[in-house]
Amino acid sequence: MKSKPLHIELDKKQEELKSGLDMQDDVVFKQIFIPGYGVSGLFVFVNGTMDYPAFNEIVLDLSAAQVETRHPVSIEQLVISKICSVREQDVETYEKAKEYIFDGKTLLFIDGMVKGYVLNLEKEKNRTFGEPSTERVVRGPKMGFIESLQENIGLIRQYSNHPKLIVKQQKFGTMEKREVALIYYEGKASDSLLNEVNKRINEVKATDLQDSGMLEELIEDTALTPFPQIQNTERPDKVLAALQEGRVVIMVDGSPFALMAPTTITMLLQSPDDYYERWVAGSFLRVLRYLSLFVTVFLSGIYISLVSFNPGLLPSELAMTIAGTRENVPFPPFVEAIIMEVTIELLREAGIRLPSPIGQTVGLVGGVIIGQAAVQANIVSSLMVIIVSITTITSFTVPQYSFGLAFRALRFGAMIFAAVLGLYGTTLFFIIVISHLSKLTSFKEPYFQPMDFIGKKTWKDAFLRLPKRKKGGNSFEPIRRQNS
Repeated sequence: MKSKPLHIELDKKQEELKSGLDMQDDVVFKQIFIPGYGVSGLFVFVNGTMDYPAFNEIVLDLSAAQVETRHPVSIEQLVISKICSVREQDVETYEKAKEYIFDGKTLLFIDGMVKGYVLNLEKEKNRTFGEPSTERVVRGPKMGFIESLQENIGLIRQYSNHPKLIVKQQKFGTMEKREVALIYYEGKASDSLLNEVNKRINEVKATDLQDSGMLEELIEDTALTPFPQIQNTERPDKVLAALQEGRVVIMVDGSPFALMAPTTITMLLQSPDDYYERWVAGSFLRVLRYLSLFVTVFLSGIYISLVSFNPGLLPSELAMTIAGTRENVPFPPFVEAIIMEVTIELLREAGIRLPSPIGQTVGLVGGVIIGQAAVQANIVSSLMVIIVSITTITSFTVPQYSFGLAFRALRFGAMIFAAVLGLYGTTLFFIIVISHLSKLTSFKEPYFQPMDFIGKKTWKDAFLRLPKRKKGGNSFEPIRRQNS
């Protein structure tokens, strides 16, 4: 059926299409009759994708059409006048007809006419806009993206009606075509960044893109790192802030998460709450997140180091207290830490996969019961349960979920280094992490951005969120460009 032109007879069209579509049960062939012209028509579409009220209206208009006595028109002119609002283009081959059918379009064929008409009568199945599930804020907009690309772009346009907001769309995939949109502000996004993003997207050879996370992995700078090099979000306000900074936003049809590039580590630790609350509270929360990251990764390792290798660094009373809690524990600190950390991670994963009410119960009751039972059975010490609880709580303070996952994984690396080399190993692991972050890039931009910490202006938005009138301009500082 490749490149074969359509037959002029309607019956032959239907027979050829049915054989080419392998008699699939969800493909509907509906014939109508236009009495005024004495010809038949054929609609072909996939069941379940149709906007039936609009379809029935077109069928009724064509079925009731009569030849005008004073100003008669041809059957082609009549059909075009009835379908002009939903007509997209014409089709002349069976190959193209098959592609349009499975793309959700409706085809209309008229007996005696070679070409067919492609109608956009597709009814998208989308959930309604609601609050983002992964980035909730106490104060600020409650709107989040959904799985429809066009609806998401419309939402961005609603927030920003600036004429220099550019949207470029193209389709990817060999088996299932997925539409990808590139969004940026003309004049703010650098040419080098746009060229690099376009180059990487055009090099993608994936057969299918079900979510923006799959595209993220294909276009990032390096895969040999636990850290995300592209920021993702469900929030339109974060997307607008990124666009105003000169960054590029990538959206995939079927995914509620937008990708923002390039990305730095400071951006991943910022939350919309920082800018919607008073600057004192925003600065306090931001410093708290940096402290939480350190606690998440290194608290368990420091405990192992001090108890196993350097107990003399502890105050005498604290050392005696720790020794008392571990008196009947048969395992070394590293083993008890691994037992508790793995148990907590299992409970957290189980809580995510289970239904919401059950998941909350499993996380709360399971953690309390298992921790208490482990202490009473002398498998772990009570202080170890406290430390694991603290690291678990601090890991939730990271605004970006994928960024928090990276530090949860690094915690086990810090524990291994501490178990082998003590405090020296903990310090060595810290240096390795910092060195790795310093070498990372996001679309050829420095990921760690050391200047953000010592610059005269950018440090204000790295660790602190100072008053807007003191900073001047936009509350989000633009990222630096290497070529600027």
